[in-house]
Amino acid sequence: MKLSSTQCSKFVVPLIIGLVLCVSLPISLSASAQQSEVRTLNLCVDPDWMPFEGVIDGVHTGIASDYLSLFSELTPYSFNILLTKSWKETTDRLKAGDCDLTLMLNSSAEREKYLSFTLPYFFGPNVLVSKNDIPFMQDVSAIGDRSLGVVSGYRLLDEIPLYYPSANIQVVPSEEAGLIAVDQGDIDVYVGSLYSISLLIQQLELKSLRINGWISIQDKLRIGFTKRNEALVPMFNQAIDKITTAQHNETLNRWSNVQVIKQTDYTLFYYLLAGASLIILMFFWRYVVSARVMSVLSHKNKQLEQVKHALTSANKNLEYLSFHDDLTSLYNRHYFMSALKTQFARLSREQSNSVILMIDLDFFKRINDQHGHMTGDKVLKQFATVLMTVLRAGDTAARWGGEEFIVLLPETNKDQSLSLASRLVKALEQYSFEADIQLTVSIGMSQHKVGDSIESWIERADTALYQAKDEGRNCIKELA
Repeated sequence: MKLSSTQCSKFVVPLIIGLVLCVSLPISLSASAQQSEVRTLNLCVDPDWMPFEGVIDGVHTGIASDYLSLFSELTPYSFNILLTKSWKETTDRLKAGDCDLTLMLNSSAEREKYLSFTLPYFFGPNVLVSKNDIPFMQDVSAIGDRSLGVVSGYRLLDEIPLYYPSANIQVVPSEEAGLIAVDQGDIDVYVGSLYSISLLIQQLELKSLRINGWISIQDKLRIGFTKRNEALVPMFNQAIDKITTAQHNETLNRWSNVQVIKQTDYTLFYYLLAGASLIILMFFWRYVVSARVMSVLSHKNKQLEQVKHALTSANKNLEYLSFHDDLTSLYNRHYFMSALKTQFARLSREQSNSVILMIDLDFFKRINDQHGHMTGDKVLKQFATVLMTVLRAGDTAARWGGEEFIVLLPETNKDQSLSLASRLVKALEQYSFEADIQLTVSIGMSQHKVGDSIESWIERADTALYQAKDEGRNCIKELA
């Protein structure tokens, strides 16, 4: 029997559609399942590095836990935390590929063999700790032939010898062991993160120790992805760029004031009370005496806590004043050069971009002459506020002198830095300054290039600034 073309289509078309659905449905389901699997990442953490990161009663906590919440909001990924007993176990599992990533660590040549890193998103100083009788130390070079404790496996163990080859380094198994060794006189100085050291000194009640200096090697904490997941780095870099300065500051403020509350164990007291019931009179006498002693001790302890609090506040104020300009609260010239030295050493080892901006407030002398120096000071403070709103986490801004400012933009190319400088100019146009002053700036821009010295790099940015001023001010000039 022969079928017409119309009759054929009635049989053939449904047959083809059925075959397509049978083939495409499993493929679609497979792709959907694969996408679902990709959206969960295995995260390994440092179980004992508070306040940066820790595991307490099986719960992930610390600064890293706050950023994990932000990354869960800013990316389509959820995170499955794989608990480990030590940082060594964490690094072993990263090398073995059991984990997809870890949240907070510095990059180093050794770690880059098995990890790919995002942009840095959390910065912190490294400080020197010693007993109170050792004079203030400006940097590692001031330690001399004293022994310097560094934790095994920390990247400082690799980087300090590069900058200070004569340092007398003594390896310790942990930060706690290093601080105890200084307290007991086994080593002279310990180096580590300001935030974790401050917390440990409080927990261990090491009253003989003090923060006695800082080093120019700064913590620049990043996300480390195993090599099979390095394609995720650009996505997480975008997420890092979306984290606001307010969110960074909120996290830092919450975890920089961590206090550990110890619960008193009354078990011994109850045993003594049960035994004393057999000799009530003796117990009563001892109770009265003990109460008086405890009252005296409590009063003394309160006095000691007040002294300790005062010393801690004084140390924090001294540290802040050492790093910052007292008028604008930006970094000062000394700190900027220290940070630039560290970045320059990194640029000498790696192929990456960095840019320096030199900024001058146009006709600032006229503001002082017409409105007075008090108004001029307020304008400087307001300019610093506007400048900080356009910078990113990781950028370093400092008052260079008078009405001149300088900014270091790490891992930034020419187009990105030009965009940032343009945002600053626009933000100044929209800001209401003291006494309705219309403030403009001239900006000189210079990108690091091979063969530069620190001096030549800064001088090139300064020359570009003078070109901007010569061409009428209120403009941006770049000198290659």
